[in-house]
Parts: sequence; C-alpha cells; structure tokens
Amino acid sequence: MKCFCRKKRWKKGILCGVAALLAVYLCLCLSMRLTARDTALDPEECMLYYIVNVDGMKGLGHSILMLVDQDGCGTVYSFNGMQRSLWESLLGQSGVGKMSMGIMSAQETAAFLRTGDLKLDGDQLSGNYDVALYRPISPEEYRAIAEQAAPYWEAQERFADLYEKWVYEQDEGKKAEYEQDLEQLSREESLPLYRIYTYNCDDAARGMAAPADPILQEYTRHLRRMTPSGNLKAFGKMAEDWGVMTLGRQSLAERIMMFLMIL
Repeated sequence: MKCFCRKKRWKKGILCGVAALLAVYLCLCLSMRLTARDTALDPEECMLYYIVNVDGMKGLGHSILMLVDQDGCGTVYSFNGMQRSLWESLLGQSGVGKMSMGIMSAQETAAFLRTGDLKLDGDQLSGNYDVALYRPISPEEYRAIAEQAAPYWEAQERFADLYEKWVYEQDEGKKAEYEQDLEQLSREESLPLYRIYTYNCDDAARGMAAPADPILQEYTRHLRRMTPSGNLKAFGKMAEDWGVMTLGRQSLAERIMMFLMIL
C-alpha cells in the first residue's frame, strides 16, 4: 500500500512539473507575441522587408528578404540548400546553397504584401507568406544589401560548374576527382555554406539586411534563435523602429505555429 502511494505521488509530481514547464513556456510565447505596428515612411526612400512563411520548409519555416525600389517594384531573395538533400541537411551536413532571386512589378509587389501569395519562378519563391518586419532604407542601403548576394551566386556557380563536369565525365578516375572536389566545396569555410541548424534561409536574409541596421547586426552576431519565426519575433521585439505587418489571412494552424515558435 505504501509503495502504491509513493508511486502515485511520484506520478503526480511529474505531472505538476510538466504543467509548470508548459505554463512557463506559454508565458514566454505570450511575451514574444508581435502585434501590428507602423513605422515612419518616406516616399523618396526604398523599403526593406524581412518576411517569414510560418509553415514553409516542411513546417520549419522559411524566410525571404524583399527590397522595394522607389518605383514600388520588389526584388525577392530566397536562400535554400542545394547540394544536400533535406535528410542530409537534417543530419547536419553542410553544402553549397542556392540564392534565388525574383523581380515583381509595383502592382505584383502590392498584391503580394496584401495577400501573402508569392508566385515567382525559383526555389522557395512561391508560396503563402505570413508575417513581415519592414523599414525604409536609402537608395545607397538598397544597393549595399543587393550586393550581399554576390558571394552566394559565386558559390553556386562554382558548384554548378563542378557538378556538370561530374555528370558528363565518362572517365571513372576523373569522375571520382570531381566528386572529391564537390565534397571539398561543401566544407570550404570561405563560402556562405548552407547549414540547416547554424546558417539557413533566415541567417542569409538577416545577414543580407544587416548593412542597413546596426541593431540587426548585433542581433545576428549574439542573439540568434533556431527558427525563422523565433528570430523574426525576437528581433521584432528589439527593433521597435521596424514596422510589423501580416500578409493576407492566416489559417488557425499558422496562427498557432507562429504563437508557439519562440526557439
């Protein structure tokens, strides 16, 4: 009988502990919740948007960056793994990523910001996006951010060149050499390699935008979260001069995911 009572108290203690942890987590989620807010706009300036698709990338979330010029035309940048499969990426393997870029007219840009529906050709350049942080930037900052894409394109060109040689090479010895070169490329630290846990779509988006904002530079260096939604919310709480907006209407599942994702 005593043994039964001890076991019952032990189980009750575990349940109380789990309930307490859950309560703490929900309180943290509430504290990280973003609400819509405007920021000062200047028609003479360009715009920068840091945008998250909450349920993108198989539910992990996906971040993109959009620059809007003085005519209202948007240029979207999206970084994703290219050299590795999703399973290899989840196992922590690094590889050369792909920086996709798409351009929209002023009308298409306005429609995207209204609906969240992105309909461009390219990796992760289509889908329904949910939440954005935004702020005005100068034309000089616009150009500085756009220039940040160059190292990504150089890396993927090197990969594409080696991969084509590997595919079409008939000599087994040379084919093995190309395969080794491809593997070496995936470990070259001078390249902006895709690493799903430490350098993913969200890191690339924030890294490209960093020249326009010292607070974003500081956040990216020292306060990074693991997920796109967690990063957007944590940075949005810090950077009160950025506006916050939702794109289109979110489903119940998307709202729940956005609320719960704080890591």
